[in-house]
Amino acid sequence: MPSTSAVLADELGGALGKYPLRAAAMATVAGVAATTGPSGTVSVAVAAGKQAAGASKGGKSSGSIAPVSSSIAASGDHGVTPIGTPLVDIGANLLDPMFQGEYREKPRHQADLPAVLRRAKDAGVGQIMVTAGSLQEARDALTFCRAREEGWPELICTVGVHPTRCGEFEEFADGPDAYLAALLACGREACAQNGGGVLCGAVGECGLDYDRLQFCPKDVQLRYFERQLEGLAVPLGLPLFLHCRTADAAADLLAILKKHRASLPETPGVVHSFDGRLEDAEEFIKLGFFIGLNGCSLRTAENLD
Repeated sequence: MPSTSAVLADELGGALGKYPLRAAAMATVAGVAATTGPSGTVSVAVAAGKQAAGASKGGKSSGSIAPVSSSIAASGDHGVTPIGTPLVDIGANLLDPMFQGEYREKPRHQADLPAVLRRAKDAGVGQIMVTAGSLQEARDALTFCRAREEGWPELICTVGVHPTRCGEFEEFADGPDAYLAALLACGREACAQNGGGVLCGAVGECGLDYDRLQFCPKDVQLRYFERQLEGLAVPLGLPLFLHCRTADAAADLLAILKKHRASLPETPGVVHSFDGRLEDAEEFIKLGFFIGLNGCSLRTAENLD
């Protein structure tokens, strides 16, 4: 059975314990946080606090990057040794059918998500942010977080629409404004005190993806990314969990974020699964954003350079 859980073990010198978990969920823990995708891939969100940071050729730093001790352990049948400080998974696609045992629309094994979450907790994961990419997923993520069981990490969620799915705004029966209003209502519900804790950590996954325009045209992505900033992120006062694909998308994303930067939180969020140029990463970091690196960030020779 394929592994569906992984953890990144870092020597953070106890930095995680100094911040509330909700803040840590947006990678404010000494500039480093882990994320796992549905296949167990691991990401690291990197920033340099008050200094510029970014990886350059040869793995050297162009600034000051928070230290990462690269120890990765897959949590499969053999388990792992828990670390001393709790980790935060800032981008877990736990709504993926894979966790119900379904791969490429075919059943492969019994649903194992509760077991995955227990292993994650045992391995030292203190909190997980469940990623949503549509109105229905935002509702499902909130419902899932409310159903958290004993022995699982703490759960929070995102609310927002993935760039490749922004067509849903215009396909919604009551129109785009009603779709956005429903997203905002879901976000406000998740931001209310739910049994003593706030269950929404960020707006997203949203952004721009020019690599897959067959799913949603560029003009639609641009229109509804900005609508989500104005009508969702600003009213909720939440940081952004951003998606960005291609250099052209990065340029457009930067222009929009600069336009709205004053309306966003002091720590505005993270550019997840970044695969762009060093120069683009530095511009995002100058705006206060963190950069998330994972397997998608390193999939081509151009990305590695």
